[in-house]
Amino acid sequence: MSGEIGAALRALGLDNFFPVTEYPRPGAVAALAAQHECNVCFLDVASNQEHALPLISETAAVVPVVALNPHNDADLILRCLRRGACEFLSDATAEQVKGVLERLARLRGPVEQIKSAVVYCVVPGKAGCGASTLAAHLAIELKRAGVQRVLLVDADCLTGSISFLLKLKPDFHLGDAVRDCLRMDEDLWSRLVVACQGVDVLAAPENPAAPVALDRPAAIELICFWRDHYDAVVIDTAGVAGTGGELAALSDHVLVITTNELAALHATRRSVEYLEGNGIERGRLKLLVTRYTPATGLKREDVERALKLAPFAVLSNDYEAVQHAVLEGRPAPRGTHFGRSIQELSERLLGKENGSRKRTPLFGLLSLRT
Repeated sequence: MSGEIGAALRALGLDNFFPVTEYPRPGAVAALAAQHECNVCFLDVASNQEHALPLISETAAVVPVVALNPHNDADLILRCLRRGACEFLSDATAEQVKGVLERLARLRGPVEQIKSAVVYCVVPGKAGCGASTLAAHLAIELKRAGVQRVLLVDADCLTGSISFLLKLKPDFHLGDAVRDCLRMDEDLWSRLVVACQGVDVLAAPENPAAPVALDRPAAIELICFWRDHYDAVVIDTAGVAGTGGELAALSDHVLVITTNELAALHATRRSVEYLEGNGIERGRLKLLVTRYTPATGLKREDVERALKLAPFAVLSNDYEAVQHAVLEGRPAPRGTHFGRSIQELSERLLGKENGSRKRTPLFGLLSLRT
């Protein structure tokens, strides 16, 4: 269909088009469209729906999207329209393409700039390294930093740590969202989440034995919905295998959590290799070293050599502050070492880091290797 679209555009006297031979990575569409001054996107949804459907929402915020599929699939058409596609083509003749362009010119005004949520997937390199604690604190700190709508998702259905850390007793959970993902709307969603510290929280099931069938299609539907309704999404996962890997593949940033202990670094190295082997490029990985204690573990430069990945952030070991926060069910204050670490991490993720700020040894930031 790409060749047919090109031929149709040339037949209509439109030679200024730019073919893209593979799906852009998440977050790259806006820059690509601006670079080539595009005002419409013909997007192939047949080759790989898992990549194409999330891209529709992202692209529709920048330019009108025409979904392409040689088969007249009613279910897929509906899913594309829900994501924001304004037209659907199964036959790319010059006449069909001309009709689409005329309708777009007649019916669609200037494109409203809609900011899609940034999705952070928190992945522990090894169980017990404080990933859930970091996820909960990060979501709340993003809200404090000025992000208007923040969602915190507990996708670790075994431990369900988020509800425990925030002292929540929700009536619904991730499994309910997965079950209803194809008919999700704002009214239904408002009943699934609970508000805590200014952020919406979607909990894990209370019963660890309750199955949550979060496969790739369901994950796509939910993340597309979250991107449309929030400004930032933080997802806490159990690790890279299974659900965690599916969610990581659809996220903008994968925050890989480790300590500087040798056993944790060994497990984290394998997790990083797993992520890269499943198509997650290194530029999306951000290594966070928690509970950093140079006296009892490897130094930062040793961590980088061991993982061949520079730490994006090194967070202080502040046991008392974290334990006190868990007992109270609220985040550690900014005045604590851990609270300051989370604040600076949030600022850097949001691009608000103050370059003139003097960093303490308790929170070191190194350049992210890309």
